[in-house]
Amino acid sequence: MRRRVGVVSVHPFYGPSGRLLSGRDTRLSGLASMAAYLAFWAAALVIARRELDRRWPPRPRSGEDADPALAVLRERFARGELDASQYRAMRDVLTGDAGGAP
Repeated sequence: MRRRVGVVSVHPFYGPSGRLLSGRDTRLSGLASMAAYLAFWAAALVIARRELDRRWPPRPRSGEDADPALAVLRERFARGELDASQYRAMRDVLTGDAGGAP
């Protein structure tokens, strides 16, 4: 059996290329391959993120959306059930704000 020196065969697709060994310029094919690789993973990440957000929607992190009582108060104000002074007074009670700033 004849042994080849200097050539490592890892996988048929990752082994030495005839074009590389012949000295021909392969920059364009290398750039195209890299762009396709990046486009594939970018698309895969976008699809994975959409699926995760669809199955487990993100929750509000903080602010008024985190408190369901404030959300109901805002809805009642938007429907016209409360005037501005009632809304501010109830909001101040719920948030614990004694200053009463709007």
